[in-house]
Order: sequence, then structure tokens, then C-alpha cells
Amino acid sequence: MAIGLGLAVVVLVGGVAVGTAARGNEEVAEAKLAEAPEATETWSILAAGNEIARLASEEDAKGVLEQVKAAYLTEGTEVLEVSFAEEVVVTQSAIESGDQPVLTPEEAVTLILTGSKEPKTYVVQGGDTVWDIAIANNLSPYELMEMNPGVEDKVSIGQILNLYQVKPYVTVRTKEVLTAQVRVEYPVQYENTSNLYKGQSQVKAAGSYGSKSVRSEVVKENGQVVTATVLEETVLEQPVTQVTLVGTRTVPITTGTGQLGIPVTNIEISSAFGSRGGSRHLGVDLRMPKGSPIMAADSGTVTKAAYSGSFGNLIIINHGNGMETYYSHCNTINVSVGQTVTKGDVIGTIGSSGNATGNHLHFEVRVNGVPQNPVNYF
Repeated sequence: MAIGLGLAVVVLVGGVAVGTAARGNEEVAEAKLAEAPEATETWSILAAGNEIARLASEEDAKGVLEQVKAAYLTEGTEVLEVSFAEEVVVTQSAIESGDQPVLTPEEAVTLILTGSKEPKTYVVQGGDTVWDIAIANNLSPYELMEMNPGVEDKVSIGQILNLYQVKPYVTVRTKEVLTAQVRVEYPVQYENTSNLYKGQSQVKAAGSYGSKSVRSEVVKENGQVVTATVLEETVLEQPVTQVTLVGTRTVPITTGTGQLGIPVTNIEISSAFGSRGGSRHLGVDLRMPKGSPIMAADSGTVTKAAYSGSFGNLIIINHGNGMETYYSHCNTINVSVGQTVTKGDVIGTIGSSGNATGNHLHFEVRVNGVPQNPVNYF
């Protein structure tokens, strides 16, 4: 009897122990479940089937797409249509957000427009050149120009340059009606005169630009014009013809020594003669501070001393025997066409006029019209 009672007690105690353990395990599991973060519902923006951004809500995602579209609209135009070239949709994310960061609307807009959440930029400072900025940021000048369409050689203080390649994730196609006032070029009438040397010109009667109002339907992709169709033109002011005198007198050429001197006080070549970024550099760029003197490389006669497109302020000296030297991007020109100069004479000062990266002299040597490497003549 005593033995049976003991067994019963043992079984009872064992039953109590097992029940307590089971309840304890259930409580621990419930506590862990309560502590575990709830699965976050996120919304994805898909372009051509690929996820490009994930946001916290459907409202945020749709708002981002509207901001992306708005970034390419031109203020003051009549908007006819705004759409994506790709199939762009907002959908609930297929998986939990742990594997993909959830962006703020601002981050998502920047990412979609540029291809980067934190695009790096640089503000141009005084004395900066495209070459200096590129080298300081481990880029070639040509990479920097590709990153900044419209920037070629010259930059201005305060200008913001991209230091990354802009690669939008989507293509926004816009159709707008734009009304703009456009300048009408004035025609030029030329008259010959023996009072000026060949290569010289002088305005006899100044012309003036006209203007017209042009209403156009413009189709753009990511802000770049694809097509523009003129709908209506209205002339507001007629242009006035300019009369320009053109010289016919032959310039007497003074023959130089044939041995060129250096055109600046110190030789520092910032860009050599020859191949440069897929094009051919026809001279050497000699870096010097603004206002430094430019000397005639040899004796001769000045055949050009005027502004000339990408050359900026340009001086050309004919040294006879088919040799000419070019001095471009001058800040000032101290000589005139027909003037005889002696080797070493100061003919101008260093500047950055025309298409220039900064203050320097672009110096060319041409023999019978063919560019030569100036270094071979120093």
C-alpha cells in the first residue's frame, strides 16, 4: 500500500513539472513574437519590370513619379502631354524591405533623375580651369565635359559642375507649346575699300537685330529637344542691314629671322601639340597669369588683330617665307593690322577670351598654312 502511494506521488509530481515546462515554453515564444518587428508593407516603383526605388507608402511612390515628371517641365509653357517612355508602375513590394533600402521621397527623386542618391558636385572658384578641376577629382577633362553637357573648355565662377555621370532611370517624354521671343539676325552688306589692309574690316553703318514671336510645339525627352514644330510666327521688329568695309590693300610683309623665340616669359605647357581627346590640338597652351606680356616670336607683319570666335582675341603675325604665328585667347591686343613688329616686342597680354579653360596663351606655328609643333622651333 505504501509503495503504490509513493508511485502515485511520483507520477503526480512529474505531471506537474511537465505541464509547467510546456506553459513556460509557450510564454517565451509569445514574448519573442511580441518583440519581433512586424513585416513592413512597402511600395516599389518599377521601370520596364525592374525595381528602381522602394518607398514607405503607395502615396509616396506616386508622389515621387509626379515630381520626376515635373522636373522636366518648362515654366510658362502650355503642357499637352507628360508620360514615361518606359512602362512605369507602382506596386506593393513583392518581398519584405530588409533586402532593399526604403528611400525617402527626396532620395528617390534624386536617384531616379540622376542615377545616384547623393550626387557629387563642385562649385567653380576663381582661377579654376576644366583641366584643374578634373585632375583634382581623378577625372580626365573629357570625362568632366561629358558629365556636364554644354561645358567645353571655359567655366565661370559660381558655376556648379557634376562630378558624376547623369544616368536617369526613366525617360520622361513631354509635349509642350512654347511661345518665345526670338532675335532676328541682321544682314550684312560688304563694300571694298583700299583704305584698309586685306583681312581688316570696319563697320560703316551699324546694323541692328530684329525680333519675332515664335509659337512652337516642342517634344522633349528628359529635357532635351527631340522635335520642334513652329505653329506661328509674328514679326515684332524688322532688322536693319549693316554695312561693312572690307580692306583690299596688300600688307607688305617683313621677313623674320626664321628662328622663333618663346612668346611668354616662362614655358609651362598645360596642353601639348597633337592628339587631344579625339581631336587634334593645333598648337601648345602656355599657362601664365592674366595680364602677363605676350611677345612676338619673330619679326614680321601683323595680319590679324581682332576677336575671332573660339580663338578669342587673336593676333597673327606673318614672318615671311610661308611662316605665321598665332597668339590666341589674349586679354588685350596691343598691335594693329599692317604694323611691323620686331622679335620680342610685346604684342598683347595673357587672358582667357574665346573658348579657353583659363588664363593661357594658345600658340600656333603654321608653315604654308600647315600647323607645326611649336616646341620644335624654340
